[in-house]
Amino acid sequence: MARKDIRRHERIACTQPILLSWTGAGGADRYARGKCRDISLAGLRVEMDDTIPAQSYVNLRIEKWDLVGSARVRYSRRGKAANVIGLELNQEVCRQILDSLRETPSGS
Repeated sequence: MARKDIRRHERIACTQPILLSWTGAGGADRYARGKCRDISLAGLRVEMDDTIPAQSYVNLRIEKWDLVGSARVRYSRRGKAANVIGLELNQEVCRQILDSLRETPSGS
């Protein structure tokens, strides 16, 4: 039986590379590249090799759109091929990403 989608907001496909930075254990600065998979009014789903603890704050950069912002990690779990990170965006960053998606065909 298929799972019922209980998300509050529609998700829009997105395939942009993304760069994340955060403060790791012991205070060391960490950096990782990933790929945006989808976006909603509240957040962004990213796939990447690294894990980031839930509740961490990250800085993000999507170079193609010249977008820089911050977000909070809502969840981090192992997917089939990579770690899946759920980011909660502030409204300004989310608006900028959605505007960029509207200007780019198919979110690419």
